[in-house]
Amino acid sequence: MTDTAAIDTTAPLGLGPAASESSTLDITHLADALREGTKSVHHEAENSPFVKRFTKGEISIGEHGRYLISLYFVYKTLENLLDEHKDNPAIKAIYFPDELRRLDALAHDLEYYYGKDGFDRVTDPATMTPAVKAYVDAMENAAKIDPALLVAHSYTRYLGDLSGGLILAKRFKKFVLGVKESEDVAEGLDFYTFDNVGNAKAFKTEYREQLNAIPVTQETKERIVAEAIHCFQLNIAVFDEVQKLSDEGKLLPTVCN
Repeated sequence: MTDTAAIDTTAPLGLGPAASESSTLDITHLADALREGTKSVHHEAENSPFVKRFTKGEISIGEHGRYLISLYFVYKTLENLLDEHKDNPAIKAIYFPDELRRLDALAHDLEYYYGKDGFDRVTDPATMTPAVKAYVDAMENAAKIDPALLVAHSYTRYLGDLSGGLILAKRFKKFVLGVKESEDVAEGLDFYTFDNVGNAKAFKTEYREQLNAIPVTQETKERIVAEAIHCFQLNIAVFDEVQKLSDEGKLLPTVCN
C-alpha cells in the first residue's frame, strides 16, 4: 500500500515526504502548478490495482458499493468544510455547490446498493474504515491549518470525477451492469452524473480559470500543491483498502446483486 504519511503543510514545500516532486516548482498559474506537481502521484493512482480493474470493467457490484461508501464519508466532510469556508477568498473562487455537490447522489446510489435500512448502517460514522478515517482527518486538519488548502481536495476530487470518473462509470455500466453505453440512465451510478454542469470540458476550463484567479503567494501555492499530492495518496489508500477488503471476503452484501 502506498505510503500515506501526512505532509507537513505548515512548512514550505520540500519538507513533506511527498513534496520532492514539486520542490522546485515555480509556475505562475495555480492550475498549472497543480497539474505539473501531481503528475507522478496521479500516474500512481491510475495504476493502482483497484483502478486498473475498474478501468477494465472487472470490479464487482460489491466492490463498487464499498467504494461509494468510502466516498460518501469523504464528500460529506469535504462539502461540509467547503460550505463552512465558502467566504474564504480561495474557496469562494472554486465554490460550485449547485454544479458539483455529490453527497445526495452518493446517498441515492447507496440506497440502491444497500436499501434504505442498509443505508443508515453503512453511513454510520462508527463504521468508517482506517483509510477513510485518515482521509477525513486530513481534510479537517488542512482546514484548521489554512482553509485555502481545501482547494487541493476540491481540485483532486471534483476534476477527477469529471474526467476519469466518467470513464470508469461507462466501463462499469457496460461490463458489470450490462447496460448499453447509449442508455443515459443506470441505477447505482448517480454519483457520476453532473446534471447541472452541462459541458464537462467547458466547466473544467472555467474551474481552472477560477483556480488561476485565486490570489496566492508562491509559498501558499506550494503548500496547496503539497496538499494535492497528499490527497492523491489518500485516494490511493482508499483504492487499496477496497481491494484488500474484497480479497479478504469482507465486503458488505448488496441488495441489488
